[in-house]
Amino acid sequence: MADGKKAATMDQAGKELPAPPQRARRGGPLQFYREVRSEVAKVTWPSWKETYLTTIMVFIMVGLLMMFFFLVDSILAYGEKLLISAAG
Repeated sequence: MADGKKAATMDQAGKELPAPPQRARRGGPLQFYREVRSEVAKVTWPSWKETYLTTIMVFIMVGLLMMFFFLVDSILAYGEKLLISAAG
């Protein structure tokens, strides 16, 4: 019977398999709330200046990408008109 138990921890190639992970004990909602508060306290929140500058940079990038995609779309639309007029 010892061989049967040993086979359960070995794969087909004869290598030993790692032990299955232990399941963590689940706590209640109060414990979850405490852990969340503890993790939130560890967060380094950005300053108002960092938030403001990052927001401005996002708007600038959105504007630049908007112009880029407008240009690409216009070029593709012009090319499509050329193809349609050449075919007809």
